[in-house]
Amino acid sequence: MDITFYNSLTKKLEPFEPIEPPVVKMYTCGPTVYDFAQIGNFRSFLFADVLNRFLTATGYEVRHVMNITDVGHMTDDTVADGSGEDKMAVAGRRLKEAKQSGEIAPDSVEDPDNPFEVARYYTKAFVEDAKRLGMRLGWEYGDNIIHATDHIPEMQTLISQLIDKDHAYVADDGVIYFDVQSFPEYGRLSGNSLNNLKEGEGGRIQSEHQASKRHPADFLLWKPDRSHIMKWDSPWGTGYPGWHIECSAMAMKALESETIDIHTGGEDNIFPHHECEIAQSCSATDQESFARFWMHGRFLLVEGEKMSKSNGNFYTVSDIVEGKVTGRPVDAAVLRYELIKTHYRYNINFTQKGIHDSARSVRRLREFRQSLNQAAHGQPA
Repeated sequence: MDITFYNSLTKKLEPFEPIEPPVVKMYTCGPTVYDFAQIGNFRSFLFADVLNRFLTATGYEVRHVMNITDVGHMTDDTVADGSGEDKMAVAGRRLKEAKQSGEIAPDSVEDPDNPFEVARYYTKAFVEDAKRLGMRLGWEYGDNIIHATDHIPEMQTLISQLIDKDHAYVADDGVIYFDVQSFPEYGRLSGNSLNNLKEGEGGRIQSEHQASKRHPADFLLWKPDRSHIMKWDSPWGTGYPGWHIECSAMAMKALESETIDIHTGGEDNIFPHHECEIAQSCSATDQESFARFWMHGRFLLVEGEKMSKSNGNFYTVSDIVEGKVTGRPVDAAVLRYELIKTHYRYNINFTQKGIHDSARSVRRLREFRQSLNQAAHGQPA
C-alpha cells in the first residue's frame, strides 16, 4: 500500500517509507502540565492517535511516544518577551483556592506550592482525559508517555555535545544558549530568517538576558538558578533546562534513534519549538534531519472565534463531557468524533451544532456495527 503524507518541512506531499521498516518511530509533543489540557490540545493529540492507528492497521509496528513537559516553558506567554509570572506558581495558587473552596478533594494535591505536585496533579488529569477519548497512549501511560523531569541527564549530555561542537555557549550571566548562527538552516521549517526574528522569540527569554546573547534568536538550553524549586545539579551550575532541549533528548532516548520517522504537534509548535528542536538535534548528531516527516494539526476555533480564557470559551474535556458547555452530558466518543472528523490540516470550528451532528453520526456508526455483529452470528439485523 502506497502512503503519502504532507511534510511541513518540505511543504509538499511525499511518499512515506520508514527508516527501519516495518518499525515506525513517531514522537508527539504532549501537554505542558500547569493546567488542564483543552480540547484544542486534544485535537492535535487525537490526530496523532489516528495516525498511529492508521499505520498500525496498514501493517507497521508503530513505536509512538508522547512527552509530558513538567519543567521549562513555564512563564506567561501573553507577555511578548516571556517575562511573565511563572505558570506553576499561578497553577499552585489556583489549586490552593480550589482546595479551600472544596472544588477539589483535599488529598488531590497535598502541597499546591510544590511545582512537582502541581505537575503530577495535571498529568493525572491529562491521562484520565486521554483514556476517556480512547487515545492508545492514555492506556500506555508509564511506557510511552514520558516526563521531561525523568530525562535531565540526557538533556545535559546533549547540551555538552552542543558546547563541544561550538553550537552552544555559556553567556556572561552563566546561562547556556544555542547559537542559531552556527546552524545555517535555522528557519527552514517555519520560513523565518534570522534577520526578521524578534527578540525573545527564540526561547521565552526575559528582556534583561538579551544583552548576554550573541543573537536575539539564540535560545535557552540551561539556566543556573539555585532559588528555583525545580532544579538539578549540572556542570554549569544548579538550575533547570530550557523548553526546547527536552523533546530532542526524550525522543532520541525513548525511540533509540538520532533520526525518527514522524514528529507531530500543533501548528503553534512549528516556531519556535520545532524549529529549535531541528537546529539543536542536527547540530548535536551531525544528521541531516531530526525527523523525516513533520506533521502539524491546525488550530481549533470555538463558534468561529479563537479559544481562550479571556473569550470565555476555554473548554476542557470534562467541560464538554459533563455538560457544562452544552447543558447536558456528551458521550466521550462523540467528542472524539467531533475533534477528528475534520482533516488535520484544516481549522476545525467547534460548535453546538457540530456536537449534535457528531452525536448522530456516532449513533449511526454504532447501529451499523451492531447490525454487522448480528449478521456475523446469524441473527436478524
